[in-house]
Amino acid sequence: MAEVNLSTFLSSQAVLTTSENKLVYLQAEVCPGPEIGSAPLALNLAIVLDKSGSMYAADKLEYVIRAVSHAVDQLRPCDLCSIIAFADKTRVLIPSSQIYDKESARQMVRRIDQVNVGSGTNMLSALEAAVAEVRKSYSRDRMNHIIVLTDGQTLNEKECLQKSTMATEEGISISTIGVGDDFNEKFLLNIANSCRGTSYYIDQPSDIQEIFARELKGVQSVVVRNPEMRLKLSADVQVRRVYRVKPLIHDLGTPPTVDRVCTIGLDDLQQEEIQSLLFELVLPSRRVGTYRIAQASLAYSLPGQSAQTVSETRDITMSYTDDIAQASVVTPKVMQVIDAVSVFRQQTRALQLAEAGDSAKATQLLRSAATQLLQQGQQELADQALSEATRIEMGGRATSAGTKKLEYGTRKLTQLLGDLPPMEEKISLTKN
Repeated sequence: MAEVNLSTFLSSQAVLTTSENKLVYLQAEVCPGPEIGSAPLALNLAIVLDKSGSMYAADKLEYVIRAVSHAVDQLRPCDLCSIIAFADKTRVLIPSSQIYDKESARQMVRRIDQVNVGSGTNMLSALEAAVAEVRKSYSRDRMNHIIVLTDGQTLNEKECLQKSTMATEEGISISTIGVGDDFNEKFLLNIANSCRGTSYYIDQPSDIQEIFARELKGVQSVVVRNPEMRLKLSADVQVRRVYRVKPLIHDLGTPPTVDRVCTIGLDDLQQEEIQSLLFELVLPSRRVGTYRIAQASLAYSLPGQSAQTVSETRDITMSYTDDIAQASVVTPKVMQVIDAVSVFRQQTRALQLAEAGDSAKATQLLRSAATQLLQQGQQELADQALSEATRIEMGGRATSAGTKKLEYGTRKLTQLLGDLPPMEEKISLTKN
């Protein structure tokens, strides 16, 4: 049994032998094996909490206090934790330590309301303090992680992103939680995507505890460090674009290839977690036959091991055929992921066009996305897309709440896919 499993699926197993280049999709999935043999990592955690004036609305701060108090209860004896509050100023409420006296820690969290840090939102100093706390006990044998919760737009966004990226280069990951409609979702998404973390959107403050608990449980269950997907391309095969599709959809753009090898870094793997990539491959024309188009392997390290392990290389082959029916057979598992990515791309482009003033094209793309969302059974997201399309068509701007629901909702589409046919089953696009 492999320590980490790597599976690959092509959108089709055959292409026609025409003179044109062929676009095919490769989905690669990785997950820890059931008998991986390594225990989850201990935590070295910093929790960063926005305590600006807006956090007092809708009892947000009270829900945060409950969530962090619960998180303190869930810390293991091996875990280290620090808690930091910020607004205009920053205050370290609990320095990095093993929290043995949890009741005292909970009391400190409950007194956050009495801590004077001003009323604005200056996240940069809070990030600097969090990184400093994590550095105190940094260890390769710990999950060095920061969780940032905010409900507003901060000063110095560029500097915050730079600070976060520098921390990740040192081995510190960062997740972000945005509450309400006033935060900058692109900013929080950029931090999480650049810093090997997860970004969450909470529209109802009562959900803060659930999201906090989910994030804490996830980082407490990491069993594989620094996984890298390596795809060695055969001659004349190109990678046009790559998407991370699980746990959340994220456009990775066109990756560089060195000596025909494309390397994509994944996030640390949690127990039983599946992470997945979708590659757009451009294949050259060839004669009838079966050809290797790439070789896939996975490099990773386990807790307590400094040396990196590389999985066995997996050959990925494609058949070239003159049979139209054979070339029309597709893999449902991959096609559903492609459809989810298509919706994500459409809403992303639509909101960009709306911001640029091209309301006609933005409306068209949002309505197209809504149609696909309905086909995927996502009624609420489809309604939101149609609502924003109507607003834009009438000369208005997309709403802040609607933009966040679409941005975060379409990124989660691959988590919401229904039951699929068996992996071996294929369906044909040709009509009988």
